[in-house]
This record gives sequence, C-alpha cells and structure tokens, in this order.
Amino acid sequence: MSSVPLPTPALFVTQYYRPELIGSAPFCGDMAEWLRLNDIAVEVLTSRPHYPANEVFEEYRSGDKDREVLNEVAVRRLPTRVPKGGGALQRAASAGYFLVQGLSLLARGAVARQALVISLSPSIFSVVLAICARARGGRHIVLVHDIESGLAGGLGIAGGNAFIKTLRLIERTALNRADLIVVLSEEMKRQLEALEVKRPIRTLPIWIDTKTIHPLPAPANRPLTLLYSGNFGRKQSLHQVLGLAGILKETDPDIRIVLRGGGREADALAECAREKNLDNVAFQPLAPPERLNQALSDGDIHLVPQNPDGADFAVPSKIYAIMAAGRPFIATARQGSQIWRLQETTDAFLCVPPDDPQAFATAVRRLAADPVLRNRLGQHGRAYVETHHTKANVLREFMNAVTQCDSNRKET
Repeated sequence: MSSVPLPTPALFVTQYYRPELIGSAPFCGDMAEWLRLNDIAVEVLTSRPHYPANEVFEEYRSGDKDREVLNEVAVRRLPTRVPKGGGALQRAASAGYFLVQGLSLLARGAVARQALVISLSPSIFSVVLAICARARGGRHIVLVHDIESGLAGGLGIAGGNAFIKTLRLIERTALNRADLIVVLSEEMKRQLEALEVKRPIRTLPIWIDTKTIHPLPAPANRPLTLLYSGNFGRKQSLHQVLGLAGILKETDPDIRIVLRGGGREADALAECAREKNLDNVAFQPLAPPERLNQALSDGDIHLVPQNPDGADFAVPSKIYAIMAAGRPFIATARQGSQIWRLQETTDAFLCVPPDDPQAFATAVRRLAADPVLRNRLGQHGRAYVETHHTKANVLREFMNAVTQCDSNRKET
C-alpha cells in the first residue's frame, strides 16, 4: 500500500447502509469496515434503513437506534422520508429531506467536518451533503453506483425533460467538486464524461467475499429451481419473469420459479401472478445475511431481468455473487450492452433479448436439459470472480486510489 498518510477520522455519507441486505448498502458497509481495519475511525451518516421496503424497518422507526456501532463503525441515522410512490420526484424529495437533515446537523456542529469524506450516489444529494461536510483542505471521494439522470430518463420515471435537465446539472456540478470519482464500469465512466464531468474517474468493480460465498451442492429432492433475488422495482423489469412463467407452466410445469425480495412492484407482481394462476411461481422474503451462501445455492439457474433502457447507468451487483456461488444465470440484455459484453468475456451465463419471453424460455430449457453446461458456466463464473472481484483485492485498490488522490492533490 501507499506510504502517503491517510487523514483520520473519516465521514461516509450514504442513504443506504446496513442492515439493508441488497443494493449499495452491503458494499458501503464493507468499505466503511475496511477503512476501520486500516486504522481510520469512520462515522457513517445515513438514513434509517428502508430499502427495498416501502417503510422504515420496524426496529428503527422510533429513532432509538439512530446512534449505534456496527462492526466497530459508528453509525448516525437521520429521520427518513421514505419515497413510497416509487417515482423520481418522490425519490428526489426523500433525498432532499436527507440533505436538509444532514445540513442541520452540520450547522449545529453535531457532525464534524472531516478531512476525508466519502459519499455514495445515489443519491446525488448525498454528494452535495458531503461537499458541505468536507473540511477546508480535505478531500472528497464519490462512489457512483447509479447515474440517476440516466436511469430516470431511460426508465421513463422522471417528471419530464425539465426534471432530467435539472438532475443532470446537479450531478455535473456536484461531481466536478470531487477529488476522485469511483465508478463500477467503463461504460459508467463514459456516461459521466458525456455528462461533462471533468474530475478524475477511476473504475473499480463490485467486490465479493469469495470465502463467504462459494459453490455448494444443490439441495436434494426438489424440482429444478429458477431463482430471482433482489429488489422488485421498475429497473428490474420483473414482468419478464412472469411472462417466462406463463410459458413454462405449459411446456415445463415441473420447473419451479422463486422470486425473493421486495420493493415497490411487489404487490403488483404478486397480484399479476394470482390473476394468471401461475402456481409455478413462489414469492419469498430475502434470506438473512447468515444464509446468503446457502440461499444462492437454492437456485439451479438464476434470473437477471433488466429494463434495457437503464442498463448502461447501473450494474446489477447480484451477478457477481451468483458467479461466486458457482451458479449460471440468464440475463435479459441488448446485444452490445455492458452485460452482453461481460457474457462474452466470462462465458459464465447466457443473454437473451429483453421482453422476449420465448427466447427467455428457450434459454431456460437449454440449461435445464444440460447439467454439464450449467456446471461449466458456473465454474467459469467462479474463476472470473476469483481473478477480478475478490473483496480484499478490490478494496486494497480502493485504498491505493484514495492515497494516490491525496498525493496528487499535494503535488498540485
């Protein structure tokens, strides 16, 4: 590691943090805990946990746990306005509320400005709060997991062109105040450059704890199982799975489909499954963290549906956990998209065109009939993750990027 001294303590500003199980929260937790292991005292400024549910987790509603220590990391939670409507305007209002609450703490001196501040986008308003929380002469690192303006426009969830233009202006202005921006893919880097972001951008992939997540044998005495696990939202485009289920009910009724998770589309999806009498589909809650490895092995084939119009503005992090577990998956993706290119690089999964249930079903039947192919894809995925996405290696690169950023600033 670099010999450049790191400032301590650090402030980590993110709306998403443990004990949320999916999305950016587990990765923010890993990063904060890694900083702590490297002798940096970290305080996390975050919301009360609520993702992917439509309400704050029950044990956090009273505010009694707004100050706690998780894995030696101090966590401070702010009162939270949950975006129950699911639209871009509701999410912007929720993020704006987080910004106002954080600015109030800074103004009262209840949260100290720090020489090292890390923020997560989404939301870009967390980045704005981090700008205000940086001490004079300090540095600010932004982690971009979603490009919100691109998702809002691509998924058609924004309040019109004026909203998108405003969001792009905020993103461009805020990100150009950062010392370093860290993105998950080269495509996201190109999208930010097209947005006229001029600050240094570093690509670091999602990481996986390959010791915790590893291949397990499939559970015995159960039908072949297709598994989706994660958020039930517009970005995931889960109607494609119900279309698949309708075909398989007629052609392959012994194949079971499990949808694990929750979110804004959960009730509508469950109602649609009931209306279509899809008795081959089961809805389950997310598995707890201690069961994650076993839960991944519950699927013989995983499903990764996506809305193609948002595919270049976010990376489905679940794919790396699936590969680490040695399981194949089928993704819906346009040819030439970043996940399609990843399929060509890894030979660890299959891609089918989006919104084509017959192609989806054909890929499922192909894998269902060929356990040798499933095993080969799973082995390729595991090998790829071990080479490119191990937790220790990626987070070590992150620390090097932070220290190099500090060195560059001192030289200039």
